[in-house]
Amino acid sequence: MDITINAPQTESNSNSAKAMALNNGLIWFICFVPLIGLFLENYANSATAGAFLWILVPLFMIGCSIADCKQLIKHGIDAAHLFKWVWLTPFYVYKREKLCGRELYKAIMCGFFIIAALFMNGFTQSIKIDNDYMLVSAQNSYVQSLDNFSGNSAKVIGECIASYLGEDAKWDCTKNGHNYTVTVKGKHGSDNYTISFLIVYDGFTYRKFTISDVIKNKVSLRDDEFSAVCKEIFTEDKSDTDSSNEESSNSQTE
Repeated sequence: MDITINAPQTESNSNSAKAMALNNGLIWFICFVPLIGLFLENYANSATAGAFLWILVPLFMIGCSIADCKQLIKHGIDAAHLFKWVWLTPFYVYKREKLCGRELYKAIMCGFFIIAALFMNGFTQSIKIDNDYMLVSAQNSYVQSLDNFSGNSAKVIGECIASYLGEDAKWDCTKNGHNYTVTVKGKHGSDNYTISFLIVYDGFTYRKFTISDVIKNKVSLRDDEFSAVCKEIFTEDKSDTDSSNEESSNSQTE
């Protein structure tokens, strides 16, 4: 007579067997919540909205961890002791996966994504924002990013200024509260120009970026004159302008 002796089933093996019936979509979702938060930052248009978002992210992760822990218990896994770890999501994921006899890569991913969110969110990025940063940012921005520009343009502000006022144009930036004023001074022909850009940054996101003033020979331009000069600097093709000036000069000579 054949006799089969089965090895005693350990708690770990028992949990692993029960975990096979689990839907792991929730634990995967928990791991990716920090990245979802970073994506949703694109739609947070103020520091208040950003703060609300990043308060919700950890609360949502905790809530999902509690729901996942209840799911484990519902499937007969002794997971009551995991409730104390739901406040520290990466540790909860680690303990949970270990209890279920799973590999621990989900806990590593969760920790990595949390660290990425901590260092890449708008509030952390604001630490590097200063006058020099804003000056370079204005120079390297596309014309179409200006609030008082409509349409599409691949032109870069700094290149447009250099083309109109010359490479030796003088740039400066000052700050007053959330308002940064970037100014550039130079000459076009015999005329002296000072062009000012207003950037409103609330410590989380850009609220406003506009050409706030154009001064020609110490006179602030308004209405049609302001629009005409801005159009000449930022939208017209310099080669076309030079050609028309050359034709005008030739006709005057004749």
